[in-house]
This record gives sequence, C-alpha cells and structure tokens, in this order.
Amino acid sequence: MKKILIIAIAGFIATFSSAQTEKADTLFAKWDYFKAAQCYAKEAEKKPTQDVYYKLGQCYQKMDRFKEALSAYDKVNAAGAYSNATFYLNYGLILKTGERYADAKVAFTTYNNMMPSDPRGKFYKSSCDTVIADHTTDLYIKITPVLSLNSNASDFCPVIYKDGVVFISSRKTGSHDSRTYAWNGEDYLDIFYAKKRINDTGFEKPEPMESSLINTKYHNGPVCFSKNFDTIYFDRVSKELRGREKKTLNIETIKIYSAVNKNGQWVDLKPFQYNNDTFSVATPYLSKDGSRLYFSSNMPGGYGGNDLYYCVKQGSGWGKPVNMGPNINTFGNEKFPTMDDSGSFYFSSDGYKGYGGMDICVSKNTNGTFGPASVMKAPINSAGNDYGITFTKPGKAGYLSSNRTGGTGDEDIYYFDLNKDNLPCPLVVSDYVIGYKCTPQPKPIAALDSVKPLTLVDNSTIQPVKKKSIATVDKTVMLIHFDLDKSNIRTDDAEILNGIVAKMRMNTALNLVVDGYCDSRGTVPYNQVLSDLRSAATVNYLVSKGIDKKRMLPKGYGKTHIMNKCTDGVQCTDYEFEQDRRVEMKFIPLKKDIVVSDK
Repeated sequence: MKKILIIAIAGFIATFSSAQTEKADTLFAKWDYFKAAQCYAKEAEKKPTQDVYYKLGQCYQKMDRFKEALSAYDKVNAAGAYSNATFYLNYGLILKTGERYADAKVAFTTYNNMMPSDPRGKFYKSSCDTVIADHTTDLYIKITPVLSLNSNASDFCPVIYKDGVVFISSRKTGSHDSRTYAWNGEDYLDIFYAKKRINDTGFEKPEPMESSLINTKYHNGPVCFSKNFDTIYFDRVSKELRGREKKTLNIETIKIYSAVNKNGQWVDLKPFQYNNDTFSVATPYLSKDGSRLYFSSNMPGGYGGNDLYYCVKQGSGWGKPVNMGPNINTFGNEKFPTMDDSGSFYFSSDGYKGYGGMDICVSKNTNGTFGPASVMKAPINSAGNDYGITFTKPGKAGYLSSNRTGGTGDEDIYYFDLNKDNLPCPLVVSDYVIGYKCTPQPKPIAALDSVKPLTLVDNSTIQPVKKKSIATVDKTVMLIHFDLDKSNIRTDDAEILNGIVAKMRMNTALNLVVDGYCDSRGTVPYNQVLSDLRSAATVNYLVSKGIDKKRMLPKGYGKTHIMNKCTDGVQCTDYEFEQDRRVEMKFIPLKKDIVVSDK
C-alpha cells in the first residue's frame, strides 16, 4: 500500500509539473512573459532541466530583467552542452549586459560553430574585443541620476517642454484600474510633466499630463513636440481590434497620434496616416523645422527588426515613409530617434558593436547627409539598455534613459554635462564614440604620491607610489588593482602608470614586464582571459602615452598566484580579494632578454 501511495504521489507531481510547463508555454506564446516566468520558476524548483531554465531566461530577457536572465542562463550552461544553438546567442548577449565579455566571447564562438552561416556569431564575438579595448581609454564623465524624476517603476524618454520636461513612467496613477502589462507585469505607461526648479536635476513632483486625450488606459508615449510646443506627437497602444481581426492578428500594434494645443487644452487628435494593424510605428521625433517626422517601424522591407524611417511634410499630410538606409539601420532594432542643434542624428540600437543591450548611437550630418553611425562611448552608454537621449545644450549636456546597474527603478533618467567634467583634454562631442582617445596634458612627476627612491637591478631609480610597490632584494614590483570582473584602468592607478611613463621616457634602456592576475573566484578559463585583458589594458594605456609597445611584455596568469589566504572556497572581504585583482610590473634592463618566468 505504501509503495502504491509513493507511486501515486510521484505520478501526481509529474502530472502537476507537466501542467505547469504547458501553462507556461501557452502564456509565453501569448507574450505574457511575466506570468510565464512565474510558472517556469515553479517548474524549475521541481524539475530543474536545461529546457525549463532556458525558457525562464528567455522570459526575463524579454522583460529586460538582465540579472535574472543571466542567472537562469548560467544554470543552463552549467548543466553541460545544450543542443539549442539560439541559447548561446542569447546567452552571449546577456553575458554582455553583465560585462562578462570573456564568457560572452565563448558563448558567441559556440553559436558560430553551431550556426556558421549566421554572421551574428562572429559579429558579436568581435564586439566584445571592441568594448574591452575601448574601456582602456574611458574618460571620467559624470552621469547623475535625476532623483526628482525617478521612481521605483520605469521612467524614461525625457524631452524638454516649456519650463520643464515631459517623460514616460509606469508609476501608479490610478488611471489604469488594476490593469497591468502582461509582457512585464508592470503598470501601463503614462505621460508625465515636471516643472524645473533652479537646476537641471531638480524638478517639482511629476504629475500626469492633464488630458484624457493624451493619457488613455493602455500604453502612452514616448512623445515629441513642435518647436513652439503647440503640437504633440506620441505613440500609444489603443487595443482597437475587434472580432476576426483580433483573433487573426493576435497582437495590438503601436501607433502614432498627434494633437494641437488650443487655449491650454489638447484637441484635434489625429492618427498618423501610416498607422497599420499589421506593423508598428513608434517613437516619433519631429525635426526642429517641422519638415520631417522620424519614427521606428517593423514594416516589411526593412534591414532588421525595427528600422528608422522618416516622412517629409506635404501640405497637411506626410509623404511616403523613407527608410534611413544602412548608415543607420542594421539587422537589429533601431529606435528612439532625435537630433541636436548641430544636426547630428541620435538613436538607440542593438545591432552595433556596443556595450550590451541597446546603445545610443550618433550619425554626423554633413550637408544634409547622415554618415555611418557609431556607438557613443561609456559612460553615456553602459552594459544595459541606453536610449531616449535629449539635449539641453548642443551635443554637450542633456538627459538620457538607462536600466544600468545602480538605478532606482527598472529604467531611470540621468543627466550629463560634458562641459562641467574635469577632463584632461577638450572634448569633441560629435566624436565621443567608441575609439575616441583623449590626449591629456603631461603631469609633472612631482604630482605622484611618492616615497624615497628604491634601487633597481640596473642601479636606476623610480619614485614608487605609496602602498603600490613591493620591494624585494633584487627587484621592485609596481602594482595596480582592478574592480571585480573588470579590466579598465582605474582613476587612482592612472597616476601610477603616468609615473612609469615618465621613467621609461627618461630611461630608454628599460623594458617592462606586465603580469596580470585575478582573484580566486570564477573558472580557470575565464580568469585566464580576464588576466590577459588586464595586462593588455595596462600596456594599451602606456602605449597611448607614447611608450613603444615593443618595450613591454604582457602576460596573464589567471588565478594561479594568490597573494593571501583567499584561495578557492575561502570567504574573504572584497578588500582582501582586491589584493589579488592586480597587475604587477617590473623594469628590466634593455640588455636583458625579456623572459616571462614560470613563477
């Protein structure tokens, strides 16, 4: 009897588990990713298979919940090789949002091996190298969260409106009753206005725009305005389908509308003449002179998922949509167009060699022609989604939207002013893209935090930085440290490297050995790559200061030389782990062959 009961219970669990999966699959097919994720999560607790975790990760990826997606995908990968090639493409993209670029390269390589005819594997793999190299020349630009606008919900796409800003938010207003957006489980979006106080980050309490014509019961926004603010363009989901069309098309498209302001009231609502029930038109932007309306659409005939188009004003209507072409559009998705006063064209895309998620890109306007677009440099862009940029000063100050790490809500609004940043060189803003390098003014050696000179093997001397050098009988080892899972040069260590530059300039008979290390966390292959990147970043920095690359030998040692107790499995403080996240440098005479010791 007991045996029969156990079998019955097992059968019930199996049936329940199967029912959970079927329910989740049905929800997933209906784009109800929020509830599907809940079902897959329950299924994973009882039956943690690769398939279930992959579907769970897909739900989180669709919802732009990158941290949860990465956790689920890591479990798929940890279970061994997976037969679904698309998993490795998605895994690589999510690894990039976590700035795990070395792991992302492995995932993209696997995808490319499984799907060699798809160029995305090689493309995204090379994008990791692009980003890693670019981080070695990061500038210390300040990006400030606008706390007076941000909430614990999604807040994004601010645009200047009269004496304040208009932006989009999913914070609760009561106008949507108990409805939530099935895609991500959040409240529907409304259009908000906030009046500016005395500075660019201080605003009065945001309030929904007071117009039943503008804010309806489903998604509303983003928006743009005419130059004198008397006309508004915005997109929305209206859920107008009925009967056979609703059953056949299955999903509502996004559509653009306009309205005019008369006596302080928004009136005369008009649908954009190219709205369509089978594809979306969204994220409108009106040129300063009102002659062109730019927008994003997945209409047939484009280069990728969503392309950018424009229509030219013709009388009271608009000419046919014109695709902006391969200088702008890619195999991916392009959205959120805007321009600055100089005529440069900005938008966001996931089809360029960027940092992760959606990246803000810029295309120069030369005599009315937009040139090939480039990804803007960090920290304008981050490893997350970055979009909805708008300017208060031509190309140099304004606001952007991002779901980068450290925000208040799902998406937040940030302020930047490149004029106020203490940069070592004049910043050409239209060129502030990946590959931009600043040539700083040389700093005097006296600026280094130094102690008394130490003797080197060739009897020359250097002024080492306090707490950054290890003196031994026959050598001096100079140290710089790195943040967890990062290979970019930190601000405090740049001065140490500047001192080394000065010494190598004064004494051309010195070469430099550059050894990279990691702490004990992470896999052996991953840490080997990361340590190589740290050594390479150090050499690249010195090269950017004019030191011949041939005078340096970088090599990574992974986590093979832990300096303290913090070996595999040992609990340590971050400070203790940081001692192992390092690059060691030592001078050797030019007459001595550069040989990497096996240590």
